[in-house]
Amino acid sequence: RLLCPLLSLRFSLGGCSGAAMPKGTGRIVIDPFTNGLLTTLFGLEVVAVFAVLLALPGALPAGCPLTGPQAFAALAVTCLALFPLIGLVKLIAGHACALLSRTALAHLGDPVAKVKTRNKLRDQSWQLTIHSAMTALEAYILFVDGGGEHWLDDYRSLWTPHPHQQVNSKRSVHLLYLLQMAIWIVTCASHRFLEERHKDYVMMYVHHLVTIALFALSYGFNFVRIGTAVIFLHDSSDIVIDLLKMANYLKLEGRRGGFLVEGTFAATLGVWAYT
Repeated sequence: RLLCPLLSLRFSLGGCSGAAMPKGTGRIVIDPFTNGLLTTLFGLEVVAVFAVLLALPGALPAGCPLTGPQAFAALAVTCLALFPLIGLVKLIAGHACALLSRTALAHLGDPVAKVKTRNKLRDQSWQLTIHSAMTALEAYILFVDGGGEHWLDDYRSLWTPHPHQQVNSKRSVHLLYLLQMAIWIVTCASHRFLEERHKDYVMMYVHHLVTIALFALSYGFNFVRIGTAVIFLHDSSDIVIDLLKMANYLKLEGRRGGFLVEGTFAATLGVWAYT
């Protein structure tokens, strides 16, 4: 949670965000060296993750019911399946929000009439979809599947025995980790190659790279219990942030907008304080 604000402060103070908007162009220009460096790091991360799964099956966490090749195949297939899913979600959301903007929100001046705003809303719709879906899946795995996890009621069990000695044999937990890694690999690739560039392009690129590294390292070092709990808290709390951003894009503020921006902002503060 602190990474993006800290990076934003660092970039703003140092004047080296790696992204600039030349006057009068309305177009974000990314420093080629910075972009190339981050893209190289992304490629190395992806190669390393797949190589470890395929060539070093002993690197899988203790109790993992999957073999290295099975984990490799699951991650690869999920990555390939996510690309068309992202496109479909964004396509549906784009048309739905444009229709909503022209009709029900016409009194607000058709808030997503601009292509740039509509693209931002489409991108955020994917984030809302994935955060909501993953929160539901994680809640099922943690609280329902196999009778739930006993360590949710005793937080000391997250760390005892030491994660290196813990054995987590529930298949759904390992598939969840692979699914999350696939989501962030695809999200990073989409950010680099498909999505429209924004002023926070470099900051978010770094965020995605760090997130992939955190998933890979926490899985490889068997911090699966605490990692799963953190994933659940992170995804569930991000839902209100997605709603806040979308409400802002749709100009749903003040009395005319039903105070949705203000309401979701207050909810965001409350959720972040709780989680």
